[in-house]
This record gives sequence, structure tokens and C-alpha cells, in this order.
Amino acid sequence: MKFTFAKKTCRAALALFLALALFSCQNDVSSVDSTGTGSSVGIGGYFFPDATTIVGKKKSYIYDGVNGQSCGFLDTVYLDGWESVPFVTIEDACSMISLFNDRGWKTSVENGVYKYNYNQENGDPRYWPTDWNADWYNDAMYFDPKTQTVWSDDFVRVISSTTVVNNGYGGDAVTAMSEASAALPKILPSQQTVQTKAKERTVVRLGDYGLKMFVIGGKLYVPYQALSVVFLEIANCVFNGDDYYIVLDVFNDGNTVHKAFESGRSPRASRSRLMAEYNYRVLCMTFDMNYCLKGQREQFGKDNITLFNDSIFAAGLGFDLLSTDTATYDKALVRFLEGYIDDGHTSYFEPSMYQSKGAVSAYNDYRKAVLGPRYSRLGTIRRDLQKLRDAAGGKPGLFYVSDGGTEKMAVIAFDGFGMGAPYNISPSDPNYYEKLASTNTYALFKAAFADLAKPEHSGVKNVVFDLSVNGGGVVNQCLAALCFLGDPANFAFVERNHLDNSVTQFKYIVTDENGASLTKNGYNFYVLTSGFSFSCGNYFPSVCKYQLNIPIVGKQSGGGAGVVKPTQTTDGATFQTSSSRELRTLSGGTDIDIDAGVPVDLEIPYEDFYSGDSLYENLYKRLKAAYPAKF
Repeated sequence: MKFTFAKKTCRAALALFLALALFSCQNDVSSVDSTGTGSSVGIGGYFFPDATTIVGKKKSYIYDGVNGQSCGFLDTVYLDGWESVPFVTIEDACSMISLFNDRGWKTSVENGVYKYNYNQENGDPRYWPTDWNADWYNDAMYFDPKTQTVWSDDFVRVISSTTVVNNGYGGDAVTAMSEASAALPKILPSQQTVQTKAKERTVVRLGDYGLKMFVIGGKLYVPYQALSVVFLEIANCVFNGDDYYIVLDVFNDGNTVHKAFESGRSPRASRSRLMAEYNYRVLCMTFDMNYCLKGQREQFGKDNITLFNDSIFAAGLGFDLLSTDTATYDKALVRFLEGYIDDGHTSYFEPSMYQSKGAVSAYNDYRKAVLGPRYSRLGTIRRDLQKLRDAAGGKPGLFYVSDGGTEKMAVIAFDGFGMGAPYNISPSDPNYYEKLASTNTYALFKAAFADLAKPEHSGVKNVVFDLSVNGGGVVNQCLAALCFLGDPANFAFVERNHLDNSVTQFKYIVTDENGASLTKNGYNFYVLTSGFSFSCGNYFPSVCKYQLNIPIVGKQSGGGAGVVKPTQTTDGATFQTSSSRELRTLSGGTDIDIDAGVPVDLEIPYEDFYSGDSLYENLYKRLKAAYPAKF
């Protein structure tokens, strides 16, 4: 099938439909035995059939999650003995990838091994390598049905779009921005980007999960969900029984994973044994390939997870997650995600398509009863801090603290790293800074520092960034905010990619719309964190402490830092989880795990965060006593 339709219409979704390119990706997942143990539980005790014929075929459309428009179609194929499991040919899968990957690809076959590699003719000329000896020119991925493996020496780069191929290293969490806007500065890769731990060959052993790809009539057929759910960290593409939906945002009901299944819910009490097993195997593969935040698990008495099949049964959830009873399975999934994984990123949104629409709210209520200790602790600290801040009259925004009638300190408080539309907010709005803090971090920092530069604020030499109720957000905004504190050439975003075990120190060139540096000198900076400060709210202080030598004050942050992946199980249950891209930071040139949080340089009790005769007065006194030379 040749796809000749609307590349430009769907360009905004290009990163995500790579979803077809890989049905698994962890570096050599090999210890689950599906062929010889005879185990009665988990992977190993059930065997899928060997298909020999195609028993069904239907035309399926592909819908763009940005605007809901059709991007094309393909044939969904059903194989003998595999019930309603959808299969697609490798040619169709690669054509779908080529629709969204800006470099273009092609397929070939030699000695029974199918090859997927770069093809200039089908790519966007804007992204052709200028150096035809460029590494990615020879990138390829191989599908071997004889050994039921997929492998690549450049797996992460193969599945990445050009906007995240930072100087040849695929999978950068920060997307390049070639032009500055009201929402983001100009962000380009720096030649200083280096890979400090080289990538390894990624080998996907599909057979370890009992899943199979088949050659029928000279064509290679692969199970669709095994392709789509496990490889791309920022997005996903799902199949609802009829059509394919490109997913962008798990929180937006207008264009997300919800849309794919809400129209196709089919309430029923049970599912077949085969479909229950298939759903469970793909769920295990999804987490084996993508899950990265494990640093805090020991604190809560949980295992560190090597293979999810083993961990699921060790946690007592295996039989329920394999259940053919709908209610039993869906409740087990909630407990697994919110209570067992419990990493601060993994969140449950709605049950499988076997449940009715009316059951969605009930299962979301159930999740509150089974939250694990990390989620519960984060939530409790957040609620307590919001009560303290509300009682003091505090809120997100820009504030000044005076001493002896002269302004001495400014506080920029923001509860997340957002990328909304700052151009809709008028500077004359009395809640201008509060609204910027709630929508766009770059615009907030830009406006706040412009205000600080006014003559009436010339006495301010100390600036605090209040991340005490900051739960994270857009990593590009985290980078932009950090660039106001220092030259990005002097710090790095460190990423460990669990797909190929690489560690990369990503560097950037970041400027405003006039090409000027964002860095603001002449101030003493501090970062206020709490036990809630999470994800980018944890990553920001980690770079400040270890790379920019900025004091961290308050309480040790809540931890976490990784790209979040929205996804669904094969039967439609909606959730998100931390992906394969784990953000780390540098300390003395060595990358370190920050999932447990960033230690403070100055301990401050929560009751002094926002208190005093005026907002932040006690915080000011604590800082002045600890750092008198700066005041």
C-alpha cells in the first residue's frame, strides 16, 4: 500500500506514529521463558496458536489526534486462532511510520529477515542530512520471524523524529525550536552534546512474551499493539477495534486516548482466555520496555523490578490481571498502577472498553482507595502546603519582600512548568503574574525579570524560585527557566535511555526572539522545595544544586524526573507512566539518580515557607540569617 495523503496535515503528530516501529525495546529482554517451563502462572503457562491463514481483513482509518482528521488507511488483518487480535503487514507499518517520520523509510527482505531503513526519497527535504556520511543515513531495524526477534544498533535514533535527534543522538527529551515565540525561546542542539555511555544493541525477543509474528504468503504480519504501545515515550497510537488513533494528550478528552474507545465501549462480564493473556503479555512488555523511575522503591519495601511478570506475581496481582472477569481485572489494573507502580507519574484514567461509560467515574473513585505510599505522601504534602499558603494569602506569581522599607528579595512562585498561551494575558490584568505562572513558565520568567529590572526594584539582589507546590510539567519549559539562571553551555540535561542503556549529556543554544541570551546576572538565586516538588519540579533544583551551585532551601524534593508516556492496554484501559527516558543530573562530572529527591542546603520548616507579618517574611529572615553576606 502506498500512502500519498496529507503528510503536512498530520505533521504535528509525526513523533508519535513511530508507534508502529517497534513492538518492544528494552535492551535484550530475555529471561521470561514462554516455551519450556510449563509454569502454571504468568508468562509461560499459556501458548498462543501458530497461525497459518488469514481469516479476516478490514479497511481501517488512521485519525490524527491533533485535529481528528483522517490521515489515511490500511488493512487490519485477523489470523487463524488469534480471535480479535489485529495484525498489520510490516510494509503497512513502515508506510505509516514514513507518514510521520520526517526522514522517510523503506523496507526490504533478505534471507527471511525484514529490514527497515532510511530512505531519502520518501523523506522531508528539510531534514535530509547535509553530510551524506551522517550516522543516521545507515540506521536500520531488523525483524526476524525465525527467531521472533527485532533488533537494531541504533534503535532510539531509528524511532526518533529529527526534532529530537540532538547532534546524532536520538531521544532527546527537549524538542528543538528553530524560532522563538511567546511560548518558548529558540532552542537548538549544541555541538557540546556528548554520549557518556555508548548505546548498546537493542534486542527485542518477542517470543519471550509468547507473542508471535508470522510470514504468510511472503508477507510479514506483526501484532499491532505489540508494535504501538512500548516504544514512543511522548505519545501512542491505539486501535479501538475499527480504526487507529494517534494520541497526543491523555488529559484532553477532545483528541486523546479517550476518543478512541469512548465510542466503542462494549460492556460485558468477561473476555476470552486468549484476549486476557494477550492483554497481559503486552502490558508486561509495555512496562519492561518503558518504565524508568525505580529509585524510591526500596524506601517503601518494594522490589526494584527486573521483569514485570515476576514483579506482578510477587506483588500478588498476577492472577487478577490475568482474569477473564472484567471487574476483577480492571480493579487489579488500578491497584497495579496506582498502588504498586506508585512512582508519581503512573496514573490511571479509565477502565477497559469492556466496562460501560458509567463505570469510568466509579473506577476513578476506586483508585483513591488503593494509592500507594509515594502517591499518598505527595498528595498529603501538597494539600498541607496549599492550606498553609492559602491561609497566608499566597498564590503563584511574583512577590517582593521589604526590609526596613526597602525591597530586598523577590519570589517567583509557580506550581508547574506550563506551555499555555501567554499572549492572551494582558499586562494590565491585576492577576497578570498569577495567570502567567499558571500557563507559561518562559513568559513568567521573562516578565518577572523585566519587572525586576525596573528602577523601583533596584534594591532586590536575592531571588527565590518557589517550587514548593510544583508538580512538574513540560521539559522544554524547565530548560527555558534554567537558562534564565545560567548559560546553558555550562549545564547539561542528562538522560539515561533504558531502551539502549545509553547516557547522554544534552547541551543547547537557547536565545530569545532577538537572538539574545536569557541569562540574568547580578542576582543571588535560591530554590525553595518541599517533599512534593516532583518531576520537573525536582529536575530544576537538581540542575541548580549540582551544576549551577544555587542553594536549595526548604525540604528535600519529592523526586522523579522522566518523560511521561500516555498509553492504553490493548483492551482500552487508559493510563500514563514514566517512559524509558529517565532524566538524571551531573555531580562532579558523574550522572546521578535523582528519583529520591534533591537534598537541601538549608532546612526550613514548612510553617516558615509563607508566614510572617507579610508573605514570605519568615523565609526572608531564614535566608538572611544563613547567607548574611548576600543580603
